[in-house]
Amino acid sequence: MRFAVSLLLPLLSFLSPAHAQGNSSAYSQAVVAALQQAGFTGLAGVLTTINSTAPAQTLFSELSSGRNFTLFAPDDESVGNLTTIAAGNNSLLAEYVTYHFINGNFQNFSANVSAGGPSGGGCSFTPLSTSTVSTSASAMSAAAVFERRQISSNTTFPFPQIYSGVFPNVTLGRTLLNASDLVMLEGNKSQVLAWTRNETTLNVTILNQAASNVTIVNATTWQNLFINGISGFLTPPGNLTNALTATNASDALCLLTSTHVISANGTNETIIEAIQEARGITLFIPNNASFTTEVNQTISGLLNNQTALATLLQNHYINGTTLYSTQIANQSNVTTAAGEPIQFLSNSSGLFLEGANGTSAQVVRPDVLLDNGVAHIIDRVLIVEDSNPSAASSAYASATSEAAISTTETAPIGLSTSSSSETSSSASTSSSETSTSTTSGTSTITVTQTASV
Repeated sequence: MRFAVSLLLPLLSFLSPAHAQGNSSAYSQAVVAALQQAGFTGLAGVLTTINSTAPAQTLFSELSSGRNFTLFAPDDESVGNLTTIAAGNNSLLAEYVTYHFINGNFQNFSANVSAGGPSGGGCSFTPLSTSTVSTSASAMSAAAVFERRQISSNTTFPFPQIYSGVFPNVTLGRTLLNASDLVMLEGNKSQVLAWTRNETTLNVTILNQAASNVTIVNATTWQNLFINGISGFLTPPGNLTNALTATNASDALCLLTSTHVISANGTNETIIEAIQEARGITLFIPNNASFTTEVNQTISGLLNNQTALATLLQNHYINGTTLYSTQIANQSNVTTAAGEPIQFLSNSSGLFLEGANGTSAQVVRPDVLLDNGVAHIIDRVLIVEDSNPSAASSAYASATSEAAISTTETAPIGLSTSSSSETSSSASTSSSETSTSTTSGTSTITVTQTASV
């Protein structure tokens, strides 16, 4: 099995974690020096360039707060491409850089690392808390909704490993990107990042990127950062139009752009415009193969009735909440924007959803990230033309209320380890499930070699 050569970050003793924490200026200087010494000269240079911008000041304040973070560090060539995209706008560049930092330490301490690798000896890492949180078996089931993939516990890696679902399961972490020009999630939440591990090569790939081969090529730790070197820079998610174009869902895009609804202010707009204005949304987008002759005939019969067609489309999304695949539990239910129920079912074949009239579809591509939510690609159009405005209104109000609750997510999304008060709790975990231990504040993750590694 081939891996990229690992990177060993030498011990930097000139600035202790205790000295840097709480001092953002000292911390920024220390992290720049550390990245330079580790070979990430391009990223170190960018951090120096953006240092005076408001987004960077907020970033360094967070990083020096005493909590732990995971960094996806682009190689030098990729950093050059990133600065080109920013086109001299240092604030925008800083926002893009912020998307490379995840709240919490996502290192998988149960992964075997070869002797002499960067997991020991030459690195400095200081845990900041000792309270632990164990997730329940139900939470872990939600975090691995597709058929489990097993990685041998005897597998040895050349460098420290990130916690990751094995494809088609994914792992999502909450980044520090919360710029209003790039993120429109409910409750002013920060954007997320998704990744998965290839079962054969064991490489971890970052998902939803224009460059499909952005992978983790090395990793190490420094003070309160778990640093993962990656082969490209990361781009924050765009809107639904961009996502549907990227996933070749042209038929769904055409339908969404040709169907009109009345907006909140009484104007006429397309349904895709309404969706892209929402704060927090979950969509189930039929792929092109879903539009069979029979489905197209049904849709053609609704073209002269925009209200009925809009209802059919509204039964494909949830208003006011972003529901990632790792948060979907077997036999759970949600209410669509049209007020009709959807039930989720998961088994060894995958994740399925069933509409109100029994029509069903399978999720064939989960977690296509959007600037204001998430889309899951499904293999069938849900022909549900009923609506329940009262139920839709109630579901939206409930989602809005829940979104207003502030939390700090320092572990993979869907593992129920979020905490707004940094307190610990515990629950038993089934022996057949992946075991996760999260240290509040430090988010130390330990997993068995089953669904994730």
